[in-house]
Order: sequence, then C-alpha cells, then structure tokens
Amino acid sequence: MMKYIRKSLALSSVTTKKMATDDPQRLELLKDRLKSRFGVPVSIHITGIPLAISMILAIFCYAMPQVSVWMMLFRWLGLPEHKVLMGVFFAAVVYCVIIMTTMLLTSRGSLTGYKLHLVVIVLTGMIASVYFVSSWFSFLFGSVDNYTPQIPSVLGLIFFGLSIMWMNLSVFYRSIA
Repeated sequence: MMKYIRKSLALSSVTTKKMATDDPQRLELLKDRLKSRFGVPVSIHITGIPLAISMILAIFCYAMPQVSVWMMLFRWLGLPEHKVLMGVFFAAVVYCVIIMTTMLLTSRGSLTGYKLHLVVIVLTGMIASVYFVSSWFSFLFGSVDNYTPQIPSVLGLIFFGLSIMWMNLSVFYRSIA
C-alpha cells in the first residue's frame, strides 16, 4: 500500500549520501542516472501538486476534531466555553506553521523535512482515529444529545486517507527524485 512512500524514502536517503561529494562530475553522473531511471522528468508545474494537496487534506483532517477537543479541554479546566474558538484558532495557527514548514523543507529536497512531514500527517491521522473511535463509542454506548461529532470523525478519516494517497502517488515519487 505504501509502495511509493517507502521507495521515495529509500531513494532520498541513498541520493543524499551520494550527493555528499564535492566532485561535479560525480554529481552529473548521479543526475543522469536518476533521469534514466525515471524517464521523462515530471513537469515543473506538477511537482508540488501532490504535496500541496496532501498538506491541505491533512489540515482538513486536523480541523475536524478541534471544536470537540477544545470543548472537552475547556470543560475539564473549568474555563468559559464561549472562548473555545480562541483555542481552536491558536492551535490551527501552530499546526499550519508546522505542516507548512515540513512541506517547504520537503519541496526543497530535505530528507529530514520529508520524514517530519510524514510524521505530522501520521500524528494527525492518529488524532482523527481516536476522535472517530470516541465519537462512535459515545454514540453507541452513551447518552447522546448531539449527533454531529460522527460526521466530522468520518470526514477526518477520509481526509487522512486521501492525504496519504496523494503522498503515495508515482508522480510525487518521481518529483522527489
């Protein structure tokens, strides 16, 4: 399932090791080998599309549980619930800065940035999964007065799956190379 993600991680680590030379002729040979391996290079206008779409879908996945999480946190801390959107806003700003930084590092060819980007997306998926399980658990076994958490929990998992799907495309793999 994660064929291209594994391949791009392996190729990036091998290429990073080989690029550690200062010899321009060896770098040209490496570039020619990569070109011959992937055939026609990916167009410049296509290289960032899978990464950008994956990032946007990850942001949507992150946004789905935010109101419920912050409502629960504010109730637990005894804070007034009418200020929940303040917490949602600040958490969204921090998340967007983190994911955009990892995306920019990935687009610049950083293997560490790519790994961090995958970690951020996986953590987002874990949050979406926990939210899905908790919302459906409360729906099935608790006294439910509000049926709306189930819809965003399903949407969060869908956005997570689509985000991973966009990172696992052959176009993205070829653009990373």
